Amino acid sequence: MTNVVLTGQVHAGKTTVCSAVADLAQQYGYCARGILTPPIFDQQGNRLGIEALDLASGERRELARIDRDWGGPHVGPYHFDPAALQWGQDVIARAIAVGCDLLIVDEIGRLELEQNKGFNHILHLLATSVVPRSLLVVRATLLDTFRRRWPELEFVTFEVTEGNRDILPLEIAERLFLV
Repeated sequence: MTNVVLTGQVHAGKTTVCSAVADLAQQYGYCARGILTPPIFDQQGNRLGIEALDLASGERRELARIDRDWGGPHVGPYHFDPAALQWGQDVIARAIAVGCDLLIVDEIGRLELEQNKGFNHILHLLATSVVPRSLLVVRATLLDTFRRRWPELEFVTFEVTEGNRDILPLEIAERLFLV
């Protein structure tokens, strides 16, 4: 079992790196599934929210917005859609049920670590070796909290920066698949 945590500052390119790792896994003949959470921008390039993208189907849902309140949990300016959160949890559960080679969860953030909501349920399964490989995104500011919360989960950490984000996907894929 190999668990990788990808960390980095806000807007460092964590989701982009995860997407590239998923593409590499598929090129190597592995099944990569899970959730990516790319940002939603307005026409002027301002961040409006977060999407959830199912790696298996390509389906997308609006996960959180700064300009809507669906009555679900909120973190900072973001209000989360409870239906989209449930959909994301179902996507992750299906990925585990089909026996994927790599589970990607972008991201484990304040919603999971401070409110016990979102995608936090997956971490208990990872500690039981149900998934052979995982790639989890955890912001640098939350990494210590993540470690304290799940001390039984062994993982290797990679930090994405502007200087390494283009080469990091290959390094992570090599670590995960020993290619």
